[in-house]
Amino acid sequence: MGTNASVPQVRAKDVKRVCDKKSGWLCKRGLTNTASQKRWCAIHDLHLYYYESPRSEEPKGVVNLRGAIVSISKRAKLSIEIETGALISEKGTEKRTYVFSTLGAEERARGTESKDPEEAKRIMMTNCKVKLEEWKEWLQEETAKTFTPA
Repeated sequence: MGTNASVPQVRAKDVKRVCDKKSGWLCKRGLTNTASQKRWCAIHDLHLYYYESPRSEEPKGVVNLRGAIVSISKRAKLSIEIETGALISEKGTEKRTYVFSTLGAEERARGTESKDPEEAKRIMMTNCKVKLEEWKEWLQEETAKTFTPA
């Protein structure tokens, strides 16, 4: 990501300090590079920041959540779609769809090492579904601030 003056350049540890509960690992799929890339993500001040790790000095990217629509993807398994600029029409507002997934974002579920493979897979899928709902709720709460008077 280049250094764009309009994009907040915030270190991961600074974002983590103010939004520790609304952060964690997700996998991001790009528009041109459709390979899934694991990113540490954090929600703060109507933005979703994504980094290579929680220790990164600058974000790989920032999603402006102002006026965005957040929904569970019908196209990608265990994924959230964020349509930026969908509910507002301001000059310079980027209209784009971002896809973030919980599948593959977390390490192997703890306590599944000794279980049979089918049980481990079931536990992992359940954990991914729970995380997906959590992220959807967090993102929808943040986007709702667009229309909440200060």
